[in-house]
Amino acid sequence: MKKEHWVKKLKRRLEELEGERDKYKDLYLRTLADFENYKKITKEEWQKAIDFANERLLKELLTVFDHFRLALESNADPESFRKGVEMIFNEFKNILKKEGLEEIEVSGKKFDPRLHEVIEVIESNELPPGMVVKEHQKGFLYKGKLLRPARVRVSTKPENDKGG
Repeated sequence: MKKEHWVKKLKRRLEELEGERDKYKDLYLRTLADFENYKKITKEEWQKAIDFANERLLKELLTVFDHFRLALESNADPESFRKGVEMIFNEFKNILKKEGLEEIEVSGKKFDPRLHEVIEVIESNELPPGMVVKEHQKGFLYKGKLLRPARVRVSTKPENDKGG
C-alpha cells in the first residue's frame, strides 16, 4: 500500500507541476504578445513623430519654393533678379541653420581629416603645408555630427623645396 500512496502523491505533484508549467507558458505567450504590440505601437509613434517633423520642415521650405517660383516668373532686370535669389538663398540657409545644420568653416584653416576631404594638393610658397587653399564644396555638421565633409584643395611645399 505504501507504493500506491507514493504513486498517487507523485501523480498529484506531476499534475501540480503541469498546471504551473501551463500557467507560466500562458504568461510567457501573453507577455510575448504584449511586447510585439508594444514594438508595433512604438514604431507607429516614431513614424508619426518623424512625419510631424518633416511636415513642419516642409511647410517652412514651401515659402522658399514659392519665392523661387516668383523669381523665375518675374521679368526683373538681372541685378534685381540676383538680389532676389540672394534673399531666397539666405532665407533657405536660415531655415537649415534653425534645424541644426552648420556650415564647416574652412577659410584660412589647417586641413582637418575629420572635417575635410582633400580633392587636390596645390604647391604653394605663400602658405604652410596642410592649409586649406580653396573650398570646392561646402561641408556641413548636423547638430554637431559630420553630415558631409568639406571638399578642399590643400597646400604643400613646392617640389623644389621638399629636400631640406
